[in-house]
Amino acid sequence: MNNSPRGVLAAYTPQGVFSFFEDICAIPHGSGNEAKIAAYIENFAKVRGLYCYRDDVNNVFIRLPAAEGCAHKPAVLLQGHTDMVCEKDGDSSHDFLVDGLDLFAEEGKIGARGTTLGGDNGVAVAMMLALLDNPPEKHPVIECLFTVSEETGLEGAHAFDPAAVGVMAKTMINLDSESESTVTVGCAGGMRTDITLPVNARSAEGVLVKISLSGFSGGHSGVEIHEGHTNAIKAMGRLLNIPVGCDWDLVSINGGGKDNAIPRDCEAELLIYDFDGNGVDDAKTFCEAVLKEAEKLRAEPNIIAADKQFVCTAEILDEKASAMILDIDGTLGTVTLLTLARDGVLAMNAHVKGMVAYSRNLGIVQTVYDEEGIPAAVKFSFSTRSACESHLDDAERELTQLAMICTGLANNATHRARYPGWDYAPVSPIRDLWCKISEEMLGKAPKVEAIHAGLECGILCSKMPGMDIISVGPDMWDIHTPRERLSIDSTARLYRVLCRVLADICE
Repeated sequence: MNNSPRGVLAAYTPQGVFSFFEDICAIPHGSGNEAKIAAYIENFAKVRGLYCYRDDVNNVFIRLPAAEGCAHKPAVLLQGHTDMVCEKDGDSSHDFLVDGLDLFAEEGKIGARGTTLGGDNGVAVAMMLALLDNPPEKHPVIECLFTVSEETGLEGAHAFDPAAVGVMAKTMINLDSESESTVTVGCAGGMRTDITLPVNARSAEGVLVKISLSGFSGGHSGVEIHEGHTNAIKAMGRLLNIPVGCDWDLVSINGGGKDNAIPRDCEAELLIYDFDGNGVDDAKTFCEAVLKEAEKLRAEPNIIAADKQFVCTAEILDEKASAMILDIDGTLGTVTLLTLARDGVLAMNAHVKGMVAYSRNLGIVQTVYDEEGIPAAVKFSFSTRSACESHLDDAERELTQLAMICTGLANNATHRARYPGWDYAPVSPIRDLWCKISEEMLGKAPKVEAIHAGLECGILCSKMPGMDIISVGPDMWDIHTPRERLSIDSTARLYRVLCRVLADICE
């Protein structure tokens, strides 16, 4: 277990928010591992005598009665998710299943050593708990919904049943945005796709070579997809596709960690055959060609500054190796898929300048082994985003066809976790109120925009028609990466605005 000291955030106000955030960070809560955080929230409600409902997937719903004199005012639903993206540096020994996060605060920002912070969306959980624990003097009925597995397909929102708790609110404030100066009023829908390439592994002898790519900046595959971050998996596909004068097959390939995070690293091992006694020389030539191609990539004008410092290594591991290789169909299918798969921005919105309309992220490639440790398949995981349903339909067809091309005409594509987008509402009282109060308190009106990222708002809106929704949040940077940071001052300011909005509803 993580034995890092508690009280790292004890000096910051509002202390309720930062104290609860520190509690949350001490509890492992990666996607699919939310039972302990759900129990913590459930116990919080029980101690305070609040109505609480925890469903079968560990979504938690809490209701706080209105303050005296405010019972006739319209209820408000606050919402955020309890899971976090679990990414860590290559040299980190952190175990997300059992370890709490090792927090630090410096230069006005909170981070976690060697790992993601989970400010997305732990700060929402902390704000909701702080409000329930110490609400404004005047407030309507406050309902709080804590959903699970948002980061792996918005699964908690899909599973949530509003009828089971009798949701009273017709206004919802989602707390899953990352910019204090922005009010989000729409988002993309999306879909996950897994393509599985079966392989017939066999034993072979030759020169074992390892190629590694690391140090790319990564990032969020929705809100940062237009910024040009290099996809390490696609870059590996390029290196494996260069023409060389020798025969080889893959032994393994692995890269990325989450389908919704732009991959920062990728590693491949391959066996170069020694048919003519020149295997070692061929391997050296191959490694030199890979390194030259990597330098060509580094010099290209599309490579952003944050990715220029990536590291590429190509080395001989064993000059006389015996290894299980993927066979020619497995190798060819893998390289073909990495080469042909479209990734990044696929279309821009023709009517909203600078807004992405359609994108895809190849987030994971993984060699899958059978019970005897023999390679059985290579699995590829994609995240596709668009607010346009026809784009998602097109993505299903395209990725299904790609799977058929690369896996011997078998349909080995599985599409899952599809969710709808959230359309802009021309009339929104909560949007107008938030903008008014934010301008009064912070001196500047927030920007109102739709984003190219998946939020639970679309699913929840479809389950609760007529809900007036906005999404807000404090300033965060580099989410879904170990460089993730949360602004201390912005968190405090946004919380004060939230409290004021809830109080003004009772005016």
